[in-house]
Amino acid sequence: MITTSFTFINQRINIRLLAVMLLFPFVSCSCRINGQETANDYGNKTFTVYIAQQFWHTGIIFSIEEVDPDIWPEIEMYQDRNNIDVGWGDEKFYQAEGNPFFLAARAMLWPTQSVMQIYAFNLPVESAYRGESRILRVPMSEEQFERLTRYVAESYIHDDEGNPITSTAYGETDHYFMSTRKYHLFRTCNTWVARAFKEAGFDVRSFMILNANQLYRQLSRIPGAEFVE
Repeated sequence: MITTSFTFINQRINIRLLAVMLLFPFVSCSCRINGQETANDYGNKTFTVYIAQQFWHTGIIFSIEEVDPDIWPEIEMYQDRNNIDVGWGDEKFYQAEGNPFFLAARAMLWPTQSVMQIYAFNLPVESAYRGESRILRVPMSEEQFERLTRYVAESYIHDDEGNPITSTAYGETDHYFMSTRKYHLFRTCNTWVARAFKEAGFDVRSFMILNANQLYRQLSRIPGAEFVE
């Protein structure tokens, strides 16, 4: 079940975010967001994505049927599922068993190879995440949605034949794919999500967005955004 998978992942990620808090003071988000474009500024159809945070995991959730495979070709691998959660992090620590401190320190102190974590599931988003979870629903226009999915698609590293490259750090996997950009102390999974919305055309700040609280302060100010009870 996806909740079990995320609980396991969250336990591994916990030490990494603890390292962030120890190595870098908490950065408050005081940026006011003005002049936001609404979901209908580019057309009549409204698309919806979710930002889900459970413990230390933060991901963007898309409805698979809404994603254009011409923009994000890898989505066709999951046509038997309803939703897809995309996260981002350091390749080795993200997949490591337990909480290896040296890998956490390495991920924080040096730029390291990143991966995208992909989980596709059939449960409704509202019931797929349990316990200490926080889910934000964000409406957007078709153009904004296309920009967002393009950002995800362009985050894959591909081989010479155009296929996404899976991580081999711990053997074969179908959940972790090699990704562009390096992971480090000042570029966390929350930074990656914030940048995704910035690239989609939203007036949000991605610089120094290191933790989920900062991220949610930014994204919750998008017109129409609301938390799922």
